[in-house]
Amino acid sequence: MHILLLNPPAQRSESASLLVPPLGLAYIAAVLQQAGYQVKIKDAYAERMSWEALASYLKAEQPDILGLSSVTHTIEATAKAMSLARPHVNAIIVGGPHISAWGNQIFQQYPEIDLGVVGEGEETIVELVAALAAGRSPAGIPGVIGKDFVGPPRPLIRDLNGLPFPARGLLPLDSYHYALSKKRRFTTLFTSRGCPYHCIFCDKSIFGSRWRARSASNILAEIDELVQRFHITSLIIYDDLFTLNNDRVKAVCEGILQRGYQLDWKCESRVNLVDLETLKLMKRAGCSLVAYGVESGNQHGLDYLNKKITVEQIRRAFALTHQVGLETMAYFILGLPVESYADELRTIEFAKEIDPTYVQFSTLSPYYGTRLYEEAQERKWYTEVETFGPMDKGHKRPLILAPQWNMDDLQRILRRAHRSFYFRPSYILKRLVAIKSFSQLTNACQGGLDLLRWITKKRSLPANS
Repeated sequence: MHILLLNPPAQRSESASLLVPPLGLAYIAAVLQQAGYQVKIKDAYAERMSWEALASYLKAEQPDILGLSSVTHTIEATAKAMSLARPHVNAIIVGGPHISAWGNQIFQQYPEIDLGVVGEGEETIVELVAALAAGRSPAGIPGVIGKDFVGPPRPLIRDLNGLPFPARGLLPLDSYHYALSKKRRFTTLFTSRGCPYHCIFCDKSIFGSRWRARSASNILAEIDELVQRFHITSLIIYDDLFTLNNDRVKAVCEGILQRGYQLDWKCESRVNLVDLETLKLMKRAGCSLVAYGVESGNQHGLDYLNKKITVEQIRRAFALTHQVGLETMAYFILGLPVESYADELRTIEFAKEIDPTYVQFSTLSPYYGTRLYEEAQERKWYTEVETFGPMDKGHKRPLILAPQWNMDDLQRILRRAHRSFYFRPSYILKRLVAIKSFSQLTNACQGGLDLLRWITKKRSLPANS
């Protein structure tokens, strides 16, 4: 069996401030290798491969199985890659959040797909490939769907320690980068799956609501491999909630310190899950930035999103994180159905008040399978638009468009938020003073220019219902 796992090229020229490895594909490759199969990963996105070059590559490779993973905003690129591959491939298998949310409907949307993997794919893919290699029907395999069958659901993986580490040796590791990293060689890391909170916009079709964590010793063993084998110096811990269990966080930090690793790492947290002691230990162990999902500066906006946090908790978390000397990232959502333009102006001022090192403003996307999607459809708020945010990927994205909002106002508030936060003289001066290297200066200048081009560029933004 010749198995090729593909991350398709970008559909359009996109910002390169953050380019991360496709760890989902690397996990799939690892379990297939463990089962004795030969696997390749082609990260055409990271390699900046053209569609013409990809077509030639697929024709030369002629894989028995082509595996892809897709989220909603990259599904069109996945579809284009499948169309190119179809003459040269025996079976096309797709997994990821989009197919996990849509289920069997995916075959009507994209008939090039032969088989789908729903939910976590590591256990499913090994059984599926074994069936295909033996010439058996995959019908009935848990987690597998086909054009004319739906297998039973696959239970979530209980013991994440039993998974092999991602097959990073199959990836172009020198291609990945993060503009905010303090050091050069960079990758990402998952230490847990699932989130016990229930924000209405969150898609849980893959990892679910039950938080499952790897042990500190298992995480540290992977960090050993990253440092010693791959010479990694910078990490983003990609968990939804790295800091849910303080004892585990402390054990990981103490293990890094005991090993003497000089790592630079970032993580995601919640404003109700941090304390001063843990933040201090995280900083000593190399953490340089903590990202928080703030979403709104208005309590009624937070309540609508079911964030289960308060404005005061947000203030406290950012004060503590800054007290320790850690940088912060704040994520905000503008254009909420329960908020007005004036409310969003207050959110912008709140962003300045809590003073994150970096901020990301976006608009609200109702992805299929979420509570938000159901409400958007019921209230006829759902639309799809050409991408227009500075961090948007792909061509189109779903959008909430409540009666008090129109596309002009959403574009205007999004640009005003970025301009008002990032182009303050006090902010620019603070960031320039914090720069410690030429590469940081280069990244800051490039990021600023990219943002300025986006703010000043005029666009037509038709909504497609």
